[in-house]
Amino acid sequence: MIRFHYQLLRYTHDQVTGEFVNVGIVVFAPEHQFLEAKVVSRFSRISNFFEDINGYHLLHSLKHFQKELASVRNELAFFGAEAIAKPAPSLTQITSRILVKDDSALQLSDVRTGMDLDLSHATEDLFYRMVDKYNIEPGGEVKNDSYVWTKIYKSHFDKYGVTSHLQDHTIQTKTDKITFDKSWKNGSWHCYQTLAFDLKKEDSIKNKVYKWSGIIKALQAENESLNLYFLTTNPAHNPQLQPFIVETLGQEADKLKVTIVTQEEAEAFALNVKKQIESAIDDPFH
Repeated sequence: MIRFHYQLLRYTHDQVTGEFVNVGIVVFAPEHQFLEAKVVSRFSRISNFFEDINGYHLLHSLKHFQKELASVRNELAFFGAEAIAKPAPSLTQITSRILVKDDSALQLSDVRTGMDLDLSHATEDLFYRMVDKYNIEPGGEVKNDSYVWTKIYKSHFDKYGVTSHLQDHTIQTKTDKITFDKSWKNGSWHCYQTLAFDLKKEDSIKNKVYKWSGIIKALQAENESLNLYFLTTNPAHNPQLQPFIVETLGQEADKLKVTIVTQEEAEAFALNVKKQIESAIDDPFH
C-alpha cells in the first residue's frame, strides 16, 4: 500500500455563512514522485448551490491552480538526480505557494492522509467521493441557506405579513461587518439567519456551526442588544449532531440571546413574530 497526503480545494461563496463546496483535490506522494490535482470542469453543477456565482472566473482560477501546480512539480525535479539529494517539501509548503491562506473564495483544507495501491486510482476515487458525488446536475435540488428561506420559512412569514417589516441590519465588529438581511427593531434588534443543516457531510455541518459560533462571540464583544434567531433545517443525514448544534450555537450573554428554530416550528414561529410586531410601538423600527 502507498501512503499519500491530500488536500481538498474548496470554493467558499460567502465568508460570513461559511457555505462552501469542494471543487478539487490535490494528491502528493513524494516517495513515488507523484503530485496531481483534479478539479471540476463544469460550473453548472456548482451554480445549483450558489445562483450568483461567476462560474467562468471560478473555472479560470481552477485551471490556473492546476497550471501552477504543474510548474511547481517540474521545479521540484521529481524525475532528476536532485530529487534524491533534496528532502521533499510538505504538501502545505507546495500549495501555499499557489494559494495563500486568506479570505479569498478558493481555499485548501488541512492536509489529510490516505493509502492506496495506485495513486492515480486514489486521485480519481477521492475526487468522486469528496467532490463529484456531492455536486448536483442542473435541475437537482440543493438545500443551502437560501433554500431554507425561500422554500421553508418565507411562505409562513409572508402568510402572517412579517416579511414586509424586515430590513437589513449591519453590526460592525472589530474585524468585520456582519449583515442580517431579515431584521426588525423594537428596543432590541431581532435578526433572523437561515442555516441549512440537512447536509450529507458531517464535516460541512460542523464547519458551519463553528463558523457561526465564532460570529456569535464577535457579536457578544460588541455588547449590542440583539436577539438572534437561527432558522434551521434538521440534520437529517446526521441526526446525532442536533445536540451539538443546539449546545454550540445556543449561547447567551447580557445583551445577546440566541434562539434556534427548527423547520417543524416554522409556522408557529412566524405567527409569534407577527404578534410581537403587532404589540410593538406604532413604528416597530424605532
